[in-house]
Order: sequence, then structure tokens, then C-alpha cells
Amino acid sequence: MAKLTKAEQKWIDDAQAVLNRCPSKRLGFYTIGDLSVHVYNLDQKDEVFALVDKGKHDFHQATKATDADFYESLDFPSQVESTAG
Repeated sequence: MAKLTKAEQKWIDDAQAVLNRCPSKRLGFYTIGDLSVHVYNLDQKDEVFALVDKGKHDFHQATKATDADFYESLDFPSQVESTAG
């Protein structure tokens, strides 16, 4: 098993503590597999998923088409892999 350094573990713990203080239930997040985790309005998730389910748009395109995208992102120091499962 890979091991974190004490400094790395502290950074992860600090980042998690900040995320736990989120002041809203409407912030949704997604990545397309780059350095960024993008923020969208979770209140509009049904509209976003409807476009995705119809095969009309990829997720990130659907957030923009439904005006659900806040055009804000959290930028990480390395690639955020986009995976499933």
C-alpha cells in the first residue's frame, strides 16, 4: 500500500476540512479529466441529466446549455482523472 508523508496527510486533512464547511447544498462538482473540478448548480441536476440522457450533450456541455454552470473551478496541483466505477 502506498504511504503518504506527514505533510501530504496534513494537506489532505486540511483540504477535507475546508470542503466539509461548504455553506450550500446546491454546489455540484464534475471533472472532465484535467486539473480542474468544475462547479455547477446542483438544483438544476434534473435538467442537466435530461440533456445527457437524451444523448444531446456531454455532462459539461449540458451544464452550460441549461445555465447551470457557475464557470468556477477548483484547480488541483496535478491531473484529476475522470474515471467510472
